[in-house]
Amino acid sequence: MPNWTSRLEVQVGNITLTPITSFTTTFASSVTQIHSIEADNVGVIKKPQTMTFTMTVPAIGTDPTKENAAALYQLAVSGTAFDVALTVASGNDWSYKSLLFSGCYITSANPSNVTVGTTSGQLDTVPVATFSGIVTSFVTPDGKNFLTQG
Repeated sequence: MPNWTSRLEVQVGNITLTPITSFTTTFASSVTQIHSIEADNVGVIKKPQTMTFTMTVPAIGTDPTKENAAALYQLAVSGTAFDVALTVASGNDWSYKSLLFSGCYITSANPSNVTVGTTSGQLDTVPVATFSGIVTSFVTPDGKNFLTQG
């Protein structure tokens, strides 16, 4: 069984705001075929590549100044860009040594319901918040920007 000592997290500069529980990306590279009266498929029009994401984070944290969804809501409202980075405490349990989605912007947020136990009076589960957004830059481990090919 691997020793999971690494995680994805949201960072602004070098400051970690929150760990990420779930992260899903969608990449699109649209191409439209061009046809003419004389022939089919005479060319293509390439549209810009786009990458979007959906991430789930814990809505509460141990430090009220960071590691909670409130910090991400503030990023969304202010339109501040952030990075998604892979941090490794130790070990070799991930396929990537580093992973960086930079220039991320939140486009929507959806907090979960908070459920309080009827007999205990305490939270039954940790509330989460789900955020969707766009990625403007994906940097590969060799330093190349995947979305701009730079």
